Amino acid sequence: MLGRMSDERPQRGETVKPMDGPPRVALRERLLVEWVANAKVGDPFPEPWSNAMNPRESIIRTLVMLRIIPLPAPDANMAAVAQEASVAARAWLVKHPA
Repeated sequence: MLGRMSDERPQRGETVKPMDGPPRVALRERLLVEWVANAKVGDPFPEPWSNAMNPRESIIRTLVMLRIIPLPAPDANMAAVAQEASVAARAWLVKHPA
């Protein structure tokens, strides 16, 4: 349910407003952003993303959800997406120091 920070369902007639600010980032998500910013070719995927059926898609989905990268096109070159994600993650970390 977009725009809500709780598990409550909207009441009849209530509208759901989109979130205005950036999404909250959990510690594990911040650690993922740090991993993406510093990852080298061949580095193993971090937990729990490494356990996903497709870890690369799971990591990209998380970065999109956090609004760090835009949703890539279905036919996008994954190497280029990874390069852009790394640059975007470094820029995000500069704007959001720990």
